Amino acid sequence: MSNRDTEERKTVLRTIRIPKSLERSLKSEAADEGTTVNADINSILSRHFEWDKKAWEFRLVSLHKPILISLLEGLDEETLARIGREVVTASWKEMAEFWFQDPSPGGLLDALSMISKFDPNMRIRVTQEEGMYTVVFNHDLGAKWSIVAESAFGEFVKRSFHVEPRVTRGESVITARFKVNPPNSRS
Repeated sequence: MSNRDTEERKTVLRTIRIPKSLERSLKSEAADEGTTVNADINSILSRHFEWDKKAWEFRLVSLHKPILISLLEGLDEETLARIGREVVTASWKEMAEFWFQDPSPGGLLDALSMISKFDPNMRIRVTQEEGMYTVVFNHDLGAKWSIVAESAFGEFVKRSFHVEPRVTRGESVITARFKVNPPNSRS
């Protein structure tokens, strides 16, 4: 175990004062989730520093899901695909640079994982075995969002890994598969 892992596991006893009503809410939520108040507070604080604060600094906005879906429904497929290729991929790169100071393909995948960790509307799973990547992106934003995501993932892989991905699109899932050759191999 590294020193960083050991440091991460160390805890500090800190006494804080909270209103009685907040304590009741914390106890109720912890009981509902089958956890402890301490674990719940740690989760809340982690989310604040890992997502909320960064999202605020990055200037992300909250939008009620029916509003987003309605906006998407008003756009044609060509416009949705262009938004995916141009706007979404640029946003992912900015997130990787802003949050991790790493615009590399790995940094972009880290940014997507961060979004997936905290956005209940989107989940991403990346697997890699012997240079073959599979990125599975699930969402609940409707078929029009799938068009945006398909285009974004295709462009992301082309720009970042310099290969043509095989992307499949469903109503709520996009899967991108691609092979990355080791730097010293020849295609």
